[in-house]
Amino acid sequence: MAVSSANLNDLYSDIVADLIPYYDNAVLLPNPSLIVNSYNLEGGVGNTVKIPVTNAYGDANVSISDNASILTLAGTNGDFNPSNVSLSVVKRGTGSRVSTESMEDGGMSTVAGATTMRLAKSIANSTDIAGFRTMLSGSETELTDIANINVTNDGYAAATLGSGCELAVVFSPEAGAYAVKRQPEVKMFEDIDTDSVEFVATLRNGFAQVQTSFIRAIATEGLSANAATSASLDQFATSIANLRAVNAPTDAGGFYIACITPGQELHLSKELNGVGGIASGSIGSVAQLAANDALLQGLVSVAVGARFVRSNHLPTGLASA
Repeated sequence: MAVSSANLNDLYSDIVADLIPYYDNAVLLPNPSLIVNSYNLEGGVGNTVKIPVTNAYGDANVSISDNASILTLAGTNGDFNPSNVSLSVVKRGTGSRVSTESMEDGGMSTVAGATTMRLAKSIANSTDIAGFRTMLSGSETELTDIANINVTNDGYAAATLGSGCELAVVFSPEAGAYAVKRQPEVKMFEDIDTDSVEFVATLRNGFAQVQTSFIRAIATEGLSANAATSASLDQFATSIANLRAVNAPTDAGGFYIACITPGQELHLSKELNGVGGIASGSIGSVAQLAANDALLQGLVSVAVGARFVRSNHLPTGLASA
C-alpha cells in the first residue's frame, strides 16, 4: 500500500485532534484540583504573568478604650500591602520521525495512535517534571541534592540519608501557580529525501511558587530503603500539621495533596498493612479501610489528611551532602 497525500492528511488530522486529549490524560499538575491558581495567556501579549500575593493580617486588639486611636494600637494595624510573584512560560517540545514503510506496514490508524501517544506523553512528562522542580526549589533547574530545595523538609536529615534520595511534596492547592501560553499543538513535515514524515509537538507553559509556607518536602530513600530511611506516615502527618498551623487552604474535601514516588508508596503501603518492619507509625485498625486499599490495589489513596498521588516525575537519585 502506497502512502498517498490524502492518507498523510488524514493521519495528521487524527494526531491534531487527539493530541490535547492524550496530553490532558497523561499530565498531572496542570489540574485545578491540584493547582487552583491557573492562568490562560493564549492570545495575550507577553510571556509573563504577575500574580498578586496578599500580606498576612494580625488579630484585632481585644480591648480598645473609648475614643482611642484604633490604627495606632498594637495588633490592630491590618494594612493591605500585597506583593507579587512572576511566572514566566517556557517552550517545551518533542518530535517523531515516521518512515513511509512504518505507515505502510503498521496501518495508518495504528501509526496515528502510537505517534500521538509518544508526542503527548513526552510533553506531559516534561511539564510535570518542571512543575515538581519549581514547587520544591522555585526553579525548573534539575535538582541534584536535597540541599537544592527552598522549602522545609519534614523527612530525614541529610546526615541520615545516603545517595539515591527521593523527594515527596505535600502542598496546599493554593501553594503554586500554573500558566499556559500555547496549548499542545503538532506540526507535520513530509521529508521526501528520507521518505519519511516528521511530527513536532510543542506547548508553552510554566509554574511558580506562590506561598512557600504552603509547601513541605519529605526526603527519604527509595525502593531499597530500610526502616531507618523509608517513608513513614508520621512524616506526612507532620507536614499536614505544619500546613494547618499556617492556615494553608485545603481542597474542597478538606485535604492537602501529597505526591509520592513509587518507592515511597511501597513503604507507606507496608506501614499501613503492618509488614516490612517499619520502625514507626503503627496505626492498628484505625485506618483499616486505607490499609485494605493499599493491600488490594497497591495504592495509598487518602490518609492523615492528604490525598496521595503517585508520580514518576518527582526528583529522585539525589545526593544528601
